[in-house]
Amino acid sequence: MEFTEERSDRSRKKRSIFFALLFVAGLVLYFTTGLNELITPERVRPLANHPLTPLFIVLSMAAAWTFALPGSVFFFVTPLLFAPPEATIIICIGSAIGTAMGYGTARFVGGPWVEHFHSHRVTKFLSRHSSFASLFAIRIFPGSQHGLINYGAGLVKVPILRFLLATIAAIAIKAFLYAKAIEGSVGAANVQEALNWQTVTALSLLGLLALGGHILGRKRGIQSLS
Repeated sequence: MEFTEERSDRSRKKRSIFFALLFVAGLVLYFTTGLNELITPERVRPLANHPLTPLFIVLSMAAAWTFALPGSVFFFVTPLLFAPPEATIIICIGSAIGTAMGYGTARFVGGPWVEHFHSHRVTKFLSRHSSFASLFAIRIFPGSQHGLINYGAGLVKVPILRFLLATIAAIAIKAFLYAKAIEGSVGAANVQEALNWQTVTALSLLGLLALGGHILGRKRGIQSLS
């Protein structure tokens, strides 16, 4: 029994070291290739008609979310290059891959880079509230810290399927509304400038409704146990 537990512990350590090395290699690659500096409206706009541009955006977005780096630029740049439906699909794919990678990084790698997120308010929230409705809500609110959400969910081991489904549902709505707002904006330099009050209000109301559903579900669950 002790031998089996010791072997299992060694296996977990080896897996953690492997993913940690992979994580560090990916982070170095991300910055040395300059992906963090390439994604700007000025540099990406000439690539609008290139067939590999969607793949480039997806991989860049996935990399940013894997390392819990800011990703709002993708919600702004992508609609500048593609119509709202296409932009929404591209953003959803990048979000899904980045979510899975960020979640896996926090859950299986650990280490100092990830551990300091244990005390973050997002992680604390997810440790107490991880229903589909609550996950949907924190994703859809404007200004959500998506990279931190991925890490928090991985640290507290939120069920991955529920987490991915809630993420994709929220991001699809958010990305489409952002794309429509950006499509109608003129001279905006970032996503904050492009958003109008109608878009912000709609997303906020959806988030509040989802949180309300989560609270109601918790109350019903407590009542059924009493």
